[in-house]
Amino acid sequence: MRFGVLGAVEVRRDGVPLPAGSGRERFVLATLLLGAGTTVRADALVEALWPVPPPTARAQLHNLVSRLRGRLGAGVIVSRPIGYELCLAGHELDLDEFRSLISRGRELAERGEQAAAVGALTDALALWRGPALADVPDELVVAMRQNLHDERLAALEARLDAELALGRGDDVLRALPDLVREHPYREGLREKRMRALLHAGRRAEALEEYRRVHRTFTADLGIEPGESLRRLESQALRGVTAMVVPQQLPSHLVPLAGRVELVREISEATGVVLLLGPGGVGKTALALAVARQADFPDGRLYADLRATPDPHEVLGRFLRALGADPPPDDPAERISLYRSHLAGRRVLVVLDDARDEEQVRPLVNGQATLITSRHRLGALLGVTRWTVPVLTTPEAVELLANAIGQDRVAAEHHAAARITELCGHLPLALSVAAGLLAVNTTWRLEDLCSRLAGERDRLDTLRVGDLDVRAGIGLSYHALDPLARKLFRRIGGLTAPDWPAWVATRLAGGLDALVDAHLVEQLGRDAAGQERFRMHDLVLAFAREQDEDSDPTDVLTGWLALAADADDLIPHELVHPPAVTAVPPTDAARRAPLDWFEAERQSLVCAVEQACALRRADLAVALVLRMTGFWWLRSYSGELERLLRAVLLLDDDVRLHDALFEIRLQRNHYAELSAIADALMAAARTPEWEARALRRRGQAAARLGRLTDAIDWMEQAVSAARSACPDVVRHCLASLAWTLAEAGDPARAVPLFAEVLANGPQTVRTSLIHYHHAIALTDLGRLDEAEVELTNARKIAEEANETSGLAYLDQAAADVDIRAGRWAQATLRLEAALAVHEEHACADGIGEVLRAQADLAIATGRTRDAVGYLRHALDVWRHVDDQVQIARVLARLHRVGAGGDEYRAVLTRLGLTESCLRLP
Repeated sequence: MRFGVLGAVEVRRDGVPLPAGSGRERFVLATLLLGAGTTVRADALVEALWPVPPPTARAQLHNLVSRLRGRLGAGVIVSRPIGYELCLAGHELDLDEFRSLISRGRELAERGEQAAAVGALTDALALWRGPALADVPDELVVAMRQNLHDERLAALEARLDAELALGRGDDVLRALPDLVREHPYREGLREKRMRALLHAGRRAEALEEYRRVHRTFTADLGIEPGESLRRLESQALRGVTAMVVPQQLPSHLVPLAGRVELVREISEATGVVLLLGPGGVGKTALALAVARQADFPDGRLYADLRATPDPHEVLGRFLRALGADPPPDDPAERISLYRSHLAGRRVLVVLDDARDEEQVRPLVNGQATLITSRHRLGALLGVTRWTVPVLTTPEAVELLANAIGQDRVAAEHHAAARITELCGHLPLALSVAAGLLAVNTTWRLEDLCSRLAGERDRLDTLRVGDLDVRAGIGLSYHALDPLARKLFRRIGGLTAPDWPAWVATRLAGGLDALVDAHLVEQLGRDAAGQERFRMHDLVLAFAREQDEDSDPTDVLTGWLALAADADDLIPHELVHPPAVTAVPPTDAARRAPLDWFEAERQSLVCAVEQACALRRADLAVALVLRMTGFWWLRSYSGELERLLRAVLLLDDDVRLHDALFEIRLQRNHYAELSAIADALMAAARTPEWEARALRRRGQAAARLGRLTDAIDWMEQAVSAARSACPDVVRHCLASLAWTLAEAGDPARAVPLFAEVLANGPQTVRTSLIHYHHAIALTDLGRLDEAEVELTNARKIAEEANETSGLAYLDQAAADVDIRAGRWAQATLRLEAALAVHEEHACADGIGEVLRAQADLAIATGRTRDAVGYLRHALDVWRHVDDQVQIARVLARLHRVGAGGDEYRAVLTRLGLTESCLRLP
């Protein structure tokens, strides 16, 4: 489909227009289109649609979105936990095409290809079909429409600039009157008119234009015209129509891809601007792009300070360019004369690859200056510092396409994206890759991917002609002091993608020097308040070349001590990890355990993997067990399962088997549960673990639908726990109660749940017991008591920020609402729960919500909707292979006349009665 907002809101499928709906529907569609690829908050849409939202606002918004989905088809508008997202994958939007052409036009103009720039900008403006969002009610889109019109006006101005550069002053003068009438206070338009008049030799008209602007601005706005207009007036008074100025900017072979917005932001800065970043990040290309775009009518001076490190030699070159030839020999006289030549002139000075403050001070004399450096130059005051990031993936792919051809990249787009990843999105590395592909025309992009895949060979590959990534990194490394070089090499021994400051302290110290040289990137503070750092992938590869024998044990032990600190404060009752005696390097984990775990998630995963690679089973077991509670709490199940299996290859610890069982259970992978429970029993060496293993056998049987067998196992587990380990009794009782409720005996389950809740601490896991207790009470029709239990569960889940658990509670509360006849409230709860379950890919949660939505549809007489929900739910439960849930869905299909009595055969096979079906 193709969507349009540059005019009336438009939707076309295969060129055929589709209805965009009512005014409110068009507003919702337009808002989602303008935010495509991001979540648009539902509350923001409600607030915009209804200044005073009615009680049914959320339901009405859902209906608006549902109608749009009906027209657009599945997968275009996706529900998110807090709103909606429009996915444009495979579709087109005229605004995206407009912005792409504008970006292309500006880049062409920066490279001096003005005629091509005019063409691209003209094509962009031709996409407009009238006022933006023309058929959406004005009161809903005033700000959005104005922003789009501002983009159009900026595009018009860019085209006028390109036409002026081509000498088409007459065309510019013909286009300007209407624009000036529409935007009388836009200085850029007035300035273009004066320039066009001056270049045409019409000095008197240019001066009259200035006087007209002066009268308008002072009378209407109470301000004088800006500096650019005043300078043009001064030129006109002096009779200058074309100033001869120095233009020393070199052509740059490494192209600038993307970064249009960054160029604009830097261009708007004033005074001295310092562009910082590691070698190869594109500082020079960015500085030259800014310099070419910026308006400096009196000239641009440029110096490569690595090639010419003596600032006084650079001063001599600048003075010659400014007309002072020969320059004086005395350094002080050169500085004085330099200042005199720049006084009153708008000249931009570009100082590339500065080493230190001493090198640039003589060259900075109050005029606009752009400096690039690998160092922060902290003693240089009054400077605006800008850290240049690596390219985004689209920008990096664009750089490749510009260098080797759009067709070649389009034919292997996935490989192109992979190359950008392997090059770390670093412009220099990408330019080398592009050079290799340009020289080796028979190579497929996949061939280069293969050559870059091995880290040890990557830097060898990234060299072509005089472009060498390793050499660029080496310049920075060899300039370090010995302590910083030692830390640099030791960081190469870590596999974590980023790390907090204490890591550097444990390894060697000297972190500030690495940050200053941009060999280490400062990422800011994480959620736990720790300052975080990282090395670029290619820099890391260089570090590993310098020292392949670094021992990361101290750092791994530090992460373990901190994980133990945090784990002790999360009462999840899942595993019994070993005691940790190591002293934590900071108190960050104690201050905010959940935030700390989230911040260190990837680092801890890498720590376990590295401990396994080093065959350090003690570290690997302790780390993964200390992580299990948080990973379970946040539903990071797949990641944790992978780690547990890796560590089990080193150590047959019973706690690893128990944690693996819990994760397989959480992920609805039931077929293997019996085998894991048997392995757990085999590894058990104490009566406590034998009781735990019996409980796990019961859980395995229950999940396979053998609830009668499960009850037997659970009763054995309770008996074993009472005689051997009272602390395990609560877990076994809770599992027995759940199994009884699932088997259709909530009357026996409810007192057991009550016993569990009365005899134990309120932990995160207690929220789950309250949840199951509420379901059993709902089955008994004790709705008020069920709501109390759900409230208790919600308090615990909210304190733990347990989003997945909160979704289950929403679904259970919706079941209570359905039985109480609160249809609208049930609808909203189920929508919210489904969004979270879909985000977490939680199959059993999705299946439960679909079943509840079917019950709601049946209760409100929407049989057709109910059948749709039930058939979807049946697919989900068959995929999970939950036989009890399959029977429940089949029974409901039978009830609405959409299925036979197959559910009876399922119940017979499982040895269950219809009391387990939970029919409302």
